[in-house]
Parts: sequence; structure tokens; C-alpha cells
Amino acid sequence: MSVGYLTMDDGPSDITRDIIDYLTGRGIKPVFFFTGQNIEKRMEEGVYAIKKGAIIGNHSYSHPNFEQLTLEQCISEVEKTEELINELYKKAGEVRKFKLFRFPYGARKLNESKEFQEYLKNQRFCKLDDMHITSEWYDREGLIEGVDVLWTYDFTEYRIQNDTSLTYDDLVARIHEKKQGSSDSLLNEGSRHIVLLHDHEETNAVISRYYQKFLDYVMLHGVDFIEPEFRYLS
Repeated sequence: MSVGYLTMDDGPSDITRDIIDYLTGRGIKPVFFFTGQNIEKRMEEGVYAIKKGAIIGNHSYSHPNFEQLTLEQCISEVEKTEELINELYKKAGEVRKFKLFRFPYGARKLNESKEFQEYLKNQRFCKLDDMHITSEWYDREGLIEGVDVLWTYDFTEYRIQNDTSLTYDDLVARIHEKKQGSSDSLLNEGSRHIVLLHDHEETNAVISRYYQKFLDYVMLHGVDFIEPEFRYLS
């Protein structure tokens, strides 16, 4: 068996309610990384997710590539979304306990990376507890030292929207891939992961309830999704 935290990017969307209802039924507590623009469009879906137990993280306001922005622009993207996330929690009547941030596209190698990481730290952002993540790549890249939340396994199911040759079976086969000499496979016995799915109605239009299909599949093959735990960098 392997274990993982479930994270979902890019919501809220028109299917967020269906996703959270499914996850609640399976006893999975997710971290949703919302964009500010989508919160503005679907405030009630975000409130619903919080009321159902989801934790909401910051995925920027407009989903730009942060590696192409100035430090000031990066901070503006974060702060605009922070205001909206705080509004979600207020509307939901819930106390916001954790502040988390994930870079759009995972593009975290800023010219001013050190300054931005210090900003996150000073603003009391925390991260998913990654002290026992088993990914060799995660360790090699020094991701344990960042305040931002990355991932160790991405289903990449969003690719199906634009690639008509890509199928559900192709993505399932990828789940079983093992890199030679690496323990990074999602299904590797005893491994621990941060798993990424996306909250996209466009993917749902191609594969109905894709989130359920992928998550049911990996759970059937030994992945246990655990409740998120967090840590602060000193």
C-alpha cells in the first residue's frame, strides 16, 4: 500500500460540488488550490467545498507563469486571491486555519525565488507535511525547503481535453509506469505522495466523472488517501 495527500487544482468549477460530494462519500479530505478568477465566478461552489470539509489553498489570481513575472506581480497575484479565499471562509462560517500556495504550472524557479519564499514564510503560509515523502525527484530538487506546495504525482488528465488520441486507458497505463532505479511510482509499496488532479469541467465533458474513475482505480490498487497534515518552515 502507498499513501498520499489529494490535491486538486484550478477550481472552483461547475463540477466542484460533484467532486466534493464524491470525495466526502469516500472519506477523502482534499486540498483544493483555487484561482481568484474562478472564485469570483463560482463563489458558492467554493463555499460549498469548505462546508464539506475541503481545505482551500491559493493558486494565484489569473494562473500566470510566475517565472515570467516580477516579484511585485507575483505578490499581487497571491494577495488578490488571499482576499477572495478569506471571503469564502467568512461566507462558509468557518475559521481558516491554514494558508497554502501552489505555483501555476509548478513554475517555481523565479529570478527572485528566495525573496518570494521569504514573503510566503513571513505571511505565515504553511505546506503539506512532506517530511516523509519518498520521491527521489522531490528530494533531489530540494522541494522540501520551499514553502510552496508542489506534487509528486500528476495524473495529467487535463491533456485529454486537447489530445483526441489520448485515452483514459493511456493515463491508467501511465499510473503503472516505473522508472528504472526509482521509487517514484504512485503504486510503489510503502511510498508516500502528494497527488494532483484538476478540477476541470472540460475534462469531465470528455470522460464523465473522470475524478471518480481515476481515484477509484488507484485506491483499488492500494493507494490510501490520508487526511492532510501541515508544517511551517522556521
